Order: sequence, then C-alpha cells, then structure tokens
Amino acid sequence: MTDFLIKSTISLSVLLAVYHLFLQKEKMFRFNRYFLLVSLLFSIAVPFASFEIQHDIPVALKNAIRFQAITPGTFPIEEKVTSKSIAEQINYWIVLLWIIYIAIALLLSYRFIQNIYTITSKIKVSKIVMYQNIRMVLLSEKTLPYSFWNSIYINQNDFENGLIEQELFTHEIAHVKQKHTRDVIFIEILKTLFWFNPVFVFYKKAIQLNHEFLADENVITAHNDVYLYQNLLLNKLSSSQPIYLTSNLNFLSTKKRLIMMTKITSKTRALVIQSLAVLGLLTIFLLFAFKPLPLSGKKTIVIDAGHGGEDTGAQIGAEQEKKIVANIANKINALNGEDNVEIILLRKDDSFIQLSERVSKINQINPSLVISLHVNSSQNVNENGVNAYVSKQNAFYEKSKESAKNLVDKISDQKLAKGEVKDANYYVLKNSKCPALLVEIGFLSNDNDRAYLTSENGQNEIANKIVEFIKI
Repeated sequence: MTDFLIKSTISLSVLLAVYHLFLQKEKMFRFNRYFLLVSLLFSIAVPFASFEIQHDIPVALKNAIRFQAITPGTFPIEEKVTSKSIAEQINYWIVLLWIIYIAIALLLSYRFIQNIYTITSKIKVSKIVMYQNIRMVLLSEKTLPYSFWNSIYINQNDFENGLIEQELFTHEIAHVKQKHTRDVIFIEILKTLFWFNPVFVFYKKAIQLNHEFLADENVITAHNDVYLYQNLLLNKLSSSQPIYLTSNLNFLSTKKRLIMMTKITSKTRALVIQSLAVLGLLTIFLLFAFKPLPLSGKKTIVIDAGHGGEDTGAQIGAEQEKKIVANIANKINALNGEDNVEIILLRKDDSFIQLSERVSKINQINPSLVISLHVNSSQNVNENGVNAYVSKQNAFYEKSKESAKNLVDKISDQKLAKGEVKDANYYVLKNSKCPALLVEIGFLSNDNDRAYLTSENGQNEIANKIVEFIKI
C-alpha cells in the first residue's frame, strides 16, 4: 500500500506539473481534458504494473553434501502439539489508521451524496421545460444559470422574461453536451477515496477550469464576438456564488479565461507539445513498471528462515521448527559456490525478526525469488508431506506459483510426500515486491517426517534439493 501511494502520488504530481507548465497555457482544450483524465487513471494503475526481463544462466551443481539413507527413528511426542503462527502479527496502530481512514471516507461519501441530492431534488419541485433539446429546471431562487448532468438550472423569472443572454445559454449547453459533469463526479470520487492526498484537489481545479475554457470556446465559435462575451462575463461573474459539483459561470479565475479567449496556438506547436506530454506518460510508465535486473544474469535468492528467538514455531519435545529451518538455511548458503547465484539469509542466528522488517530487507535487496522456510504441524499426526503457499496479492503471483510448484516437486520423494501449492495472504508473501513463496517442509507432528527433518542427513538432502532448484 505504501509503495502504491508513493508511486501514484509521484506520477500524479509530475503529470500535473507537466499540465500546468506546458499544456494549460495552450489552446488545445480537448486534448488537455483527456490528458488530465488519463493522468488520473494512469497514476492509479501504473503502480500495479510490473514487468521484468530476466536472463538466467543454467549452472552445474557443485559442492553437494553427501548423505546416506536413513530410517525413521523414534522421538518423544508431547501430548499437545504447539501451534505456530506464520500469519501477520497484529499492528494496532495500522488498525487504528484504517478505522480513521474509513470513518473520514464515509463522512465525505455522505457529504458527496447529499450534495448530489440537494441539486437533483430541485427537479421535483421546479417547473421543467425543454430548450434546444436540453432540460431547463426553472428555479424560484435568484441565480445565474448553472448546469449539472443533463440539466441547466436557471431562474424562472429571468428565463420566461427573456433576461438571459444567449451567450450564457450557449455556455451552459456546452457543459451539458460535452458531459462535463462526468469528469467532476469522477474526480470527486477519487477525492473521497484518497481524501488524505491534496493533489486531487488541484486536479479538480484544473479539470473544472478547462471545462470553462471548452464552454467559452463554444460560445465564441457560435457567436463570433469575443469582446462582447468578455464584457458579459465581467458583468455577470461577481453576481452569485458557485454551487458545489456544478458547472458555474463564476467559480474560477476570470482572468485566465479572458486571456485564453484570444490565445492562438498553431497546429505545429500543439502537435509538438502533445507529443511531449504523451512521451512524459510513457517515461513514467517505463520508470515505474519495468524492473531492471543485472545484465550478467546473476540471480539473488533470499532465504527466510521462519520464526526465531522466543518464537519457536512448531515444537515436538525438544525439536523446534526455528532450529530446523535455520539449519537448512545455513546448509543452503554453504552449498552455493557459484558466482551466478547470490544467496542471502535473512536470519543467520537465533534472533527474532519482525515481519515488517523482513519485508523491508527483502524489498531493499530486490531479489529474483524469496523462499520462506517453515515446518508444519497438526493435531492429526497422520498428516505429512511438503506444501507451499503463494499470495494473489503479490504482483508476481503467477511466477511465484510456478516456482512453488517446482520446488514442491523437487523436494518431494519417498521420504517426504508431495503436497499442494495453496493461496494464502501471509504478510511476507503479499508485501514482497518480487516472486515469493513459503514452503512447509513436512510435518513435525508426523513420525516419519520428523525423523527425516531432524536428522543431519535429512537436512543435507533437503538443502541439496533446494540448491538444485535454485540453480535450474
């Protein structure tokens, strides 16, 4: 989530700066309208896009540890199997922040809906007439014409007595026909969802001002008298206050509108500026969406030995999950003798590392794959075998799933039964910005699995198989 907010805010800010510096001052209002709307959609979507080009070089396995066949031994079993937790630890500050976010979002949603109802409810109590195929809502209140959705709201006495200048009708009809209300509703929804991000306020101002440019352009084209229309605006704009969510005549800078009426932008200049704006979008996409990998083809694999410290994980008698996975992790590291693969252990000793700290380290390293090592346990002592987990919330879900399936196939044999690859939104899996899997190497609560997992030869064999998998 933090990564999404940072990337989207950077994209929104850069594109808005491009608009203000290069586009807003040019007379190409239709392009500007769609540039602003696309910038919003693009900035929300681009953090989720991720592409990588990976060139892996197959390497022959060296430094394998020799192992001998072993037979299951007998180990003392406690009556109660200690349950382990790989799930995300509760962070009450995060819960509190979510509660605050939802509360404010609901409050703003209520205000948003109420404002729409306040405008549209006037239709029920007002006289309705059609004018140039546009619905006119005749109000008893004194107001300048304003539009919302497919209606123009206007003072009944002024309309019936012909006191409204034709230019004002043309202006509001342009808002209705060009469907400007849709843009305003869209940005208001984003403002409600992302109320903590002020950049959406500036987008709304830019979008609404551009709507006025478009409507002014339509008036000038229809009536062909710039100076008459400018004088009309100067006389009218100070006479009433803007209405929230509507297209008004007086809600933004009059000076900018007057300047744009006489602005001339050549087709060549417009084409060049538009091309540069599109190039800016593509540049941001390339920077955020593509993940550069070393040209040498070197792979970096993070081995995350689960639990540690006071968190023992699963435990049967004296056998503890944290020790088993730490031993296997260290053996994996010792086996790697190739320059093409770098193996990094998150936990090298019996220390406890918070899940958030693990994820932070993983994302700083930016590895090719994360393998989180765990051992399972169950009240049912007959449950056995190797299982793996991946998260659909990980941007590299498909690659993670494929790697998990291959690793389960690699480790499984006559001594460890083949299990499944399952979906689970564990903290490390869903928050790692790289392919990530969690593998449960057998059940400590099962006699045969436990004999294999706790033996030196068994751990050597498992480590060899994981290293073989890594170097494929």
